[in-house]
Amino acid sequence: MTSTEACAVLKIDRSTLVRWVRAGRIAPTYKYPRSNGAYLFDRVAVEALAAERRAS
Repeated sequence: MTSTEACAVLKIDRSTLVRWVRAGRIAPTYKYPRSNGAYLFDRVAVEALAAERRAS
């Protein structure tokens, strides 16, 4: 899933998603080359994090 899709599922801003990646809270399954390359995320991992956020 793309960063945009992950942000929609998690109900967060893209800058928050980038901070979470840097902090290790969520790991992308792939990052396109270059410093500004897009991230791709595992749908199951994103949905699990969203469920965790809803539960807390």
